[in-house]
Amino acid sequence: MQTIVIACLLLALSFQGRAQVRTFEFNPKQIINPENIDIVRDEFGVPHIFGRTDAEVAYGLEWAACEDDFETLQFLLMAAKCYLGIHLGVEGARIDYAVQAMGLHEFVEQHYEEGVADDFKLILEAACQGVNAYAAAHPEEVWVKKAFPVTPQEVVIGFMLGQSLMAGVDGVISGILDGRFAKELPKKEINDDGIGSNAYAFNSALTDHGNTYHVINSHQPIEGILSWYEAHLHSEEGWNITGGLFHGSVSVLHGTNEHLSWAHTTGDLDLQDVYVMNMHPKKKKWYKFDGEYHKLETKRAKLRVALGKKKGFKISIGKKYWWSKYGPTFITEHGTFAFRMPTIFEMNAGEQWYRMNKAKNFTEFYRTLSIQGICLQNITYADKNDTIFFIANGKVPVRNPNYDWTKVLPGDTSATLWTEYLKPEDLAQNLNPACGYVFNTNNCIYNNTCQDYANDPDLFPVSIGYDAQKQTNRGNRSQEILEGLSHIDYEGVKKLKFDIQFPDSMVFLKNYPIMGLFSMKPENHPEVADVITKFNNWNFRGDSTNMEAATILTMMYEMYNDNSFSVEDVRDNDSIRTEFFLKNMRSTKERLLKHFGTLDVPLGQVQVLSRGGIDLAINGGPDAIRAVYCQEREDGKLAMYIGDGLVQLVKFTKDGPEIESISPYGASNKPGSKHYTTQMKKFVANEFKKMSLDKAEVYKNAAEVYHPGAAREQ
Repeated sequence: MQTIVIACLLLALSFQGRAQVRTFEFNPKQIINPENIDIVRDEFGVPHIFGRTDAEVAYGLEWAACEDDFETLQFLLMAAKCYLGIHLGVEGARIDYAVQAMGLHEFVEQHYEEGVADDFKLILEAACQGVNAYAAAHPEEVWVKKAFPVTPQEVVIGFMLGQSLMAGVDGVISGILDGRFAKELPKKEINDDGIGSNAYAFNSALTDHGNTYHVINSHQPIEGILSWYEAHLHSEEGWNITGGLFHGSVSVLHGTNEHLSWAHTTGDLDLQDVYVMNMHPKKKKWYKFDGEYHKLETKRAKLRVALGKKKGFKISIGKKYWWSKYGPTFITEHGTFAFRMPTIFEMNAGEQWYRMNKAKNFTEFYRTLSIQGICLQNITYADKNDTIFFIANGKVPVRNPNYDWTKVLPGDTSATLWTEYLKPEDLAQNLNPACGYVFNTNNCIYNNTCQDYANDPDLFPVSIGYDAQKQTNRGNRSQEILEGLSHIDYEGVKKLKFDIQFPDSMVFLKNYPIMGLFSMKPENHPEVADVITKFNNWNFRGDSTNMEAATILTMMYEMYNDNSFSVEDVRDNDSIRTEFFLKNMRSTKERLLKHFGTLDVPLGQVQVLSRGGIDLAINGGPDAIRAVYCQEREDGKLAMYIGDGLVQLVKFTKDGPEIESISPYGASNKPGSKHYTTQMKKFVANEFKKMSLDKAEVYKNAAEVYHPGAAREQ
């Protein structure tokens, strides 16, 4: 009890006032009958959802997603509903406060009715019915009973929150609160760690028989809220697509329909603007703007916080936040700052993805880009008409060129207050280059095809944020393979996807010049001479049998997690960098000897895909095209947690698309499910499973067919 009292006192000191609960009523215009919906599970447990209408399919999708991972879906819903404080306590309440301070609930409340298309509202309503029906049928799985029913507006808030997190809103808020933006620093620090995604598209200029090939290969966490969920959606209203989505999404986010496919990679657009406010010297909360003073608008967030070991004691607290002409504003001990991001004013990402799902050709697909709901994801595209396309897609403000938008901006002038956005045609893009391919691996955005057809940086405003110097190992290795390519067949595409060769000059790890590791002399450092010898002998490959790679990759993770040196010192100071290398060589040697008894250990004994008590050797590595990023375990092994998530390969032929896919684990994230680990062996063996858009074929090969709500074998 004493712990609860202390926590309450601490909260009382930091939170003031009370707030009205902001809720959205759920009054659907349609009632979905689950008897009209079939969930067809294939042998790997992947759900194929069939219904007469798009709305029925949306209902079935959410029911299936809840069956496979209700916990992850609930986490996203709790964040959108600002109920994480009830579930996680004080830490969750901090997230709830940030979401409310961003103004997402108020924005949706004001704009939902006129800002969301009527047909998409029906999709959102049906999806909510599916989630709410599952929660009602499985009350033992519900975290917070008051969180249901879920409403369409909260799903939209979830999309806005997801887009904002991908655009770096957490770093913006933390930078304001911890005082980093009070210093003379860029608003974004360099941290090129190589984590990202791959996408490639090839047309008949390079391929056989007029086929078009596409590689869809996003690198995401393989568990949790940003992990991929695979599904096939099929209605009699023209919705027929298979691909990946996040839990809580109402359509496929990237994948393949009967006509076309697209892949997302993360762009490097500048979507963050931070402002230092010019406050009145005497009047509190008054700020100067265009020569006049205006009062900050004071608002209150309603926070619900569970306390105690079992989170059984709950309190409601109001905490103030502020709003200026720029947007969310924070009064801190370091000063008063505001920030502005397109993602907190844009609620149509879900609708844009839905329109992309149903596009039938490139013209229709390109038209969806004008919605500009998807704020920062690059798009690599292919279709059955031999079209390939890349765009550095996003919703980018039109900014005044007289300011340096990489820095914290003056918050006292309308000259820094943007209200308009660049159009899709203003962004870097490439349609059907004559060399026959487009790609992106989070490398320099202009180098999205062969050098002869690369985009000209001078055509784009500096404030857009494109980084002309950006490199990744995946990008450099891809260019080694693709430049001068005269032909590629489908097997060649597969070989590219699983390439484990690092380029001759490695560039990642927070921009450290790590090539110096490979020129160190063993005789100069006898205590780690054996480690240096491993580096000198490495063939730059991530084979699971490689006897040098285990040491090299273990050390890379040691260095990445070593915060005892500043990034700037390691990058810019030769002697400090050498000290940094030697320190991590010693810790790498100690780690490998402690857990494996030798440095002569194959990579596959150290680097594993792990789930449910199963450890499988996996090749590849960080920032390899076969992307594997690991966390160090107590037993010394490196367990994959980010990298190749859902991978989809597509071959468009005259008879339609041929689709293969693979996921790291299985269709279900519930430990008791028979599909918890069913794809692991194929995944580590670089093998795929067939996917089909043909309804008859799906039913013919079905392992299970049922309606939402029907009893089934788990």
